Amino acid sequence: MKCSNCQHEQASGKFCGKCGTVLTAHTGEAAGNTVPPNQEPTPQFTADASAPVYQAPTEPNQHVEKVKATSKQYWNYFLQYVKNPGSIVEQQAGQMVNALITLGIFALIFSLAIYKNLSTALQPFNEMGGFFGTSESIMPSYFSVLFTTVFSLGVIFALAAACVYLVNKFAGPDASFASVVTMFGTLTVPSVVLVVAAYLLLLIESLVFGNILLLISLSLTVSMMPMYLITVLLKKSSKAIDSFYAYLSYIVLFSVSFTIVATVFFDSTIGRYIEDLQDLFYF
Repeated sequence: MKCSNCQHEQASGKFCGKCGTVLTAHTGEAAGNTVPPNQEPTPQFTADASAPVYQAPTEPNQHVEKVKATSKQYWNYFLQYVKNPGSIVEQQAGQMVNALITLGIFALIFSLAIYKNLSTALQPFNEMGGFFGTSESIMPSYFSVLFTTVFSLGVIFALAAACVYLVNKFAGPDASFASVVTMFGTLTVPSVVLVVAAYLLLLIESLVFGNILLLISLSLTVSMMPMYLITVLLKKSSKAIDSFYAYLSYIVLFSVSFTIVATVFFDSTIGRYIEDLQDLFYF
């Protein structure tokens, strides 16, 4: 061993025997290149661009899956009751949501048909307004027609169901209002088919047949179908009131309430458009 301070050489020892400097053994290898004993160097890996990249499986969106399940369940419900709508009288459990969806679909398609009729009827008057030098359109927006029609039909459906419930309460088996709404909405399934067919006919400009189907679908929903429902309920159980007076009471109740709603609807929509037409002609 050789002292780095005084160059003194000795065989062993930690300190220089001449000057006392700490002695350091030299092995000739760089300290950074040494590997601790009993430890293998860590292998280095490089990414291979051609190797497939592993992706963790993504979980399905719960909302999308719920919508799919609900749509499938409603479609099965629709197919079942478009074939046998009368069977709802004996199978009401768990169908109220589907019944409300059916009423909503009917109101939505009916509003589209009304908007199509309005656009067809008012288009010539818009063109005449341009001829007379005014660019203001008398055609209402779709959302105003949608809101007015859906709201009016909702009120009419509620009135019809309420009239059936009242007649049933005093003359029939006293079914709950929820059961009446479930039966009412499910019996509307055939009317949905008719209103869709009516709207498709209106789209291809078959106005006569389209509007005939439109009126039939509405009459079936608010007139003939409730009468059928009352008949079925009275057959299940009839109280002291005679069935003839039960029918008559429904007709009177619904006619009065429908007249009130129709008058309000006419004043708020069609009457306003008639006033716009009069203003256009007297411009």
